[in-house]
Amino acid sequence: MAIVEFDSSEFTGIYPRFAGVLTDPQLNQAFDVACLLLDNTNASVVPYDPDNGVKDRKTILYLLVCHMATMALWGDGQSGPIASASEGSVSVSFSVPDATNASWFKQTPCGSMYWQATRKYVVGGRYVAKKYVHPWG
Repeated sequence: MAIVEFDSSEFTGIYPRFAGVLTDPQLNQAFDVACLLLDNTNASVVPYDPDNGVKDRKTILYLLVCHMATMALWGDGQSGPIASASEGSVSVSFSVPDATNASWFKQTPCGSMYWQATRKYVVGGRYVAKKYVHPWG
């Protein structure tokens, strides 16, 4: 196992909408914050072994950086995604998510994908019931 090294050029190649908009230091900071939310050490439950083609942790961390970069581009004072807008007398309302659950991640497409991609690594796993066959038929 290894740790993921952030490459801002690679990141903006994957997500070109951030190229020239956010600086390398801003993207590196977003990656550092992402590593606070998802363990990027050899002890992480999310595997990363690029020598053997396993890049789950890198993909998931890049999704989280994309999520935070998207939110960084929101206008000043914008607390969440736009929930509604009017034209007459100009009115805009924002959805303010509960930061204690999945709604914070579901504010952006990258955040939603991050949330889904991490489900298989959270405590509890998945239960698949087997059909019970009675021993006497």
